[in-house]
Amino acid sequence: MSVSRKVGAWMVAAVVTVALAAGGILVARGGAGRDPAVLPALDLSATGQPAAAADAAMATNQAPASGGARPGIEPAPAPGGVAPARPPEPGDARLWPRETYQLGGPLPALPDQAKAWKLGSSADTGRVAALAAVLGLAGTPKEEANGWTVRDGRRALVVHRLAGVPWSFGTNILGGCIPRAGGPYRPGAGIQCLDPDAPVASPAAPARPLTPRSLPSRAEAERVARDLVARAGLDLTGATVQVTDGFASRTVSIAPAVGGQPTSGFAWTVTVGATGVVQQATGWLATPEPADTYPLIGVQEGFERLKKAGPIAPRTPAEAPDIAPDPCRATARVTCTATPLPPRVATVTGVRLGLVRAPALAAADGARASVAYLLPAYLFDLRGGWSPVRAVVAVPDRYLTRP
Repeated sequence: MSVSRKVGAWMVAAVVTVALAAGGILVARGGAGRDPAVLPALDLSATGQPAAAADAAMATNQAPASGGARPGIEPAPAPGGVAPARPPEPGDARLWPRETYQLGGPLPALPDQAKAWKLGSSADTGRVAALAAVLGLAGTPKEEANGWTVRDGRRALVVHRLAGVPWSFGTNILGGCIPRAGGPYRPGAGIQCLDPDAPVASPAAPARPLTPRSLPSRAEAERVARDLVARAGLDLTGATVQVTDGFASRTVSIAPAVGGQPTSGFAWTVTVGATGVVQQATGWLATPEPADTYPLIGVQEGFERLKKAGPIAPRTPAEAPDIAPDPCRATARVTCTATPLPPRVATVTGVRLGLVRAPALAAADGARASVAYLLPAYLFDLRGGWSPVRAVVAVPDRYLTRP
């Protein structure tokens, strides 16, 4: 081919490339020039992020609306216009311990961008059957609209068709108090819920259960848990392991690393009892899929977000159905009111870049979300706080869809 023909061919190719790029056809996903996608509306309260929700709830409880009390919730204002104090009840934001934070040293320099990961809700009967076999269950998986169940006598495995595909294993796991939409907890078959009129304690019962001599050591409990989750398919490379002592068991929490990053809210747990028997276990069957890479807010801004974080409290995942709890009856012999725990000052002893699980919010029609994300986050190691680690989402607000 002559030189003039080569130049002509190159010019034609260049013109075609420019035209395709202008039409948006040659935009490579995750390319250097592409802005990462805006994330769907996520339940950031599940990660402990916003303080506004807790503060608003507290303000609502402390300041009833003008013009009278809300029926069954707050007493009517006194003649002077000031409502009498209402004691907190379980679930009240005032009950949960608040923390303030201080730095134990300078904040480290961390990367300025990180990848997010996506968690779906798909699984198959074969994977459930394999997990059941690892747990020692002889039953056959029964598939239903919301997931799978495997029963073997009093033991059972439940796998939920939810974001991340969470699963639970234990004894009488299917016979507990179950939530029903629009109503309170109701006792299921084969189990008795606590009677609010029952005595607080029986004089014949011991004050606390005794630790059995056959309880495995912490190291042995960790070995049993590691062996179980490895056979269930969890990659232990870079995993963070924590052992918690109980009266008659030891609970091992294993938080896997994803993409080389530590995770929060995505741990597997194994409760090991006497003679090394696995009493309970939980985990996730979804395989994380890589999503976009996002710029980060910076560790200093992450610390500012930590200082604004709400109190630590049990949180209801976005994919769980709404539940109306039984009201606290004044005549109950079992105490159902509580006093707030005192605040603490936690010292930040270290910060790591990791990932925190954030499920998508349920759809407007009430359908459960089928996706969750592992978002880039700063994991603050704490001393003297109510928890050893708190995660703060490190993704800038412009990439987060607000509900």
